[in-house]
Amino acid sequence: MKKLFTLCLALLAASVSAASDVESVVFAEVEEQEEERFIYDRTFPLLAQEAYDRGYELPKPYGFTFNYMKMDQPLHVTGVDIHGLRLNCGPISQLLCNQVGDEINLSDLINSAHQESETFTLRGDMWFLPFWNFYGVVGVTSGSSKAPIELAGNHLADFDLTFKGTTYGGGTTIVGGVGNWFALVDVNYTYTDLDILDGEITTLVAAPRVGYRYNYKGHDVQLWVGGMYQDVQQTFSGNIHDLDGIGDVLSTLCDGSWTEVCVEEGKFTVSQRLVSKWNTVIGSQVALTDGIDLLFEMGFGQRKSMMLGLGYRF
Repeated sequence: MKKLFTLCLALLAASVSAASDVESVVFAEVEEQEEERFIYDRTFPLLAQEAYDRGYELPKPYGFTFNYMKMDQPLHVTGVDIHGLRLNCGPISQLLCNQVGDEINLSDLINSAHQESETFTLRGDMWFLPFWNFYGVVGVTSGSSKAPIELAGNHLADFDLTFKGTTYGGGTTIVGGVGNWFALVDVNYTYTDLDILDGEITTLVAAPRVGYRYNYKGHDVQLWVGGMYQDVQQTFSGNIHDLDGIGDVLSTLCDGSWTEVCVEEGKFTVSQRLVSKWNTVIGSQVALTDGIDLLFEMGFGQRKSMMLGLGYRF
């Protein structure tokens, strides 16, 4: 009887010990899970903690990107006027120049132009919400455009513009995704003050993209395809003497009776728009380190473009 009582005490002690061990394991797992829960302690983006709790990965909230963009595209010239001329410059051919008083209209002789440009910009951005980014840009744009002047199928001369100026503006990006797939829409609006122009050129750009994200040897890689819409309808004016070779052009049209006084005092006005507002783009972004990204994008179609960017996030 005494042995049986001792055995019962031993079994009871073993049961209590086992229960204590189970409770210790359970409490240890709970504490470990609480320690592993990521706590987001930064102000932006708003709702970041909720996104992390749902298993989403977010980029660092702030960033700077240095971008270089080269663009090559055709333009449709809707009007070219030269005005403010002195009347003592000699006779002007009515047939060639279609002149009215001191104004020459070249619209019938110039229909198209070809433009090449380069833009260097610095972009600063912030994720306001996990899916919504705002940014501002400032930079320098330079380039040239050439419009052939033709009469009855004969090439008379070229109407050349060379420009350089300051570009600034802002935009926003909205992003969404499922698994490794993502989609985004980027919209921005910029102004460019060119040194040969009276006024500004405004550009509206909208770029939808879809892509796939994966990890390659420890580096985050994104690939995408999409389109770029640009609305650049512009009317600008300036001094005739700022145009390359304009004296030779006007001398050709005006029977050789042009003088330096006329070139110095005259003004020009040009109206033009893009031949094609859409083109196709493909691109990629690679995370070189935890905070540095390299971006590359190419555009195809009537408008050809190339963009290279180096970004830093913190």
